[in-house]
Amino acid sequence: MPGSERLPEEELRQARRGAAIGAGEMLRSSVHPPERGLGEDAVRRAIGLDNDDDDRRVMSFPPHMRKLFRSIDEGEAEKLLALLALRKDTIDWIAEKNPRELKNLDGVVEFVSSSRTAAKVLMWVGGFAVAFVGGVTALAKNGIDLFAMVRGGR
Repeated sequence: MPGSERLPEEELRQARRGAAIGAGEMLRSSVHPPERGLGEDAVRRAIGLDNDDDDRRVMSFPPHMRKLFRSIDEGEAEKLLALLALRKDTIDWIAEKNPRELKNLDGVVEFVSSSRTAAKVLMWVGGFAVAFVGGVTALAKNGIDLFAMVRGGR
């Protein structure tokens, strides 16, 4: 029989692979997949989401969570992630506070910040005062009358 000679194993494997790829491409071009995933319609009917606004969702969050997700923009999401990165005991401590206590806490943070700034200023003023007194004392000890020079005398 003509063509009955056997192809080498590697060529046979490549020919089968090429035929499978070609068949797959023909199938892909002729059959269009559904817009939703398989079984998604049945799941949506089972949980009562036939008229929901997002058709890509199989599972649905409770309404309060969907409202939360819609209300958060990117900047607020980063703040929320930063808060969630805090230690658990810190989050629990903040959660126990009422709005009045949190407002007072804001005042305490501002007070500590301004106190640190005032302490830095006082440190510089104190350092300047000590240097000035030390300089005047050194000049007086060496017999130089600073005030006489200012008055125009000797």
